[in-house]
Amino acid sequence: MNLELSAQVMEKLTEIAKECSLPLERACEIIISEFARVQGGRIYVGTWKEGGGLMFAVQWPFLTGFVKLKDEELTSMGVK
Repeated sequence: MNLELSAQVMEKLTEIAKECSLPLERACEIIISEFARVQGGRIYVGTWKEGGGLMFAVQWPFLTGFVKLKDEELTSMGVK
């Protein structure tokens, strides 16, 4: 999967990854996986009359998700 993200979004994601000592790709994988896995994550779509297109409302999950990575997984990512 290839994603095109704005420079501002990439900067924020890079900051988040650095704070948790993970490679950017792994941090993004965790964020997207938890959005889809944890109850409450949804995207709603509707018409946007003023703009002549569609409007998307992102609802983030209600519960905190926990991801556990073993030492060997961290080592393979170059974290330890």
